[in-house]
Amino acid sequence: MDPQDPLDPLDPLEDADDEEDIPPQFYMTTFIPKPAWYGLGTDEAKAFLQNRVAQLNEAFIDEDEGVIWAYRYHVMERTNEVDAVVLLWMINSDEALEQLESTLRRSDVNEYFDWSVIGGPQNNAPQDILGAFLGTLVPDEDGDEISEN
Repeated sequence: MDPQDPLDPLDPLEDADDEEDIPPQFYMTTFIPKPAWYGLGTDEAKAFLQNRVAQLNEAFIDEDEGVIWAYRYHVMERTNEVDAVVLLWMINSDEALEQLESTLRRSDVNEYFDWSVIGGPQNNAPQDILGAFLGTLVPDEDGDEISEN
């Protein structure tokens, strides 16, 4: 077959097009500082964040990948008011997702922050969205009533 034939399975450009058709995944992370974070000096805290950002940026292949929205808010944790940070990530590659996951699992990240993650692959099919909501309604043991818990 001609290497420039668009139907040639060995054409490397055809594989590149397939990757572009995969929709991005969106993840929202929330970070709540622990007392150890406030124990760091300004220079130490800045260096820590710069190192973690550099580590994550190494995995971002596309220039529109990474944090696309950030917000800081106040939250009451126990009796202390602390600043929490929410980041919305757009992930286009398995490599970037694995890097985000491994960064969140780092012992130093967990020493300084409580964190949570919401998100994953997009699922826009109406029947799947309906199914996700209906799946939360578990029938009672008798099978007659629907429980909201």
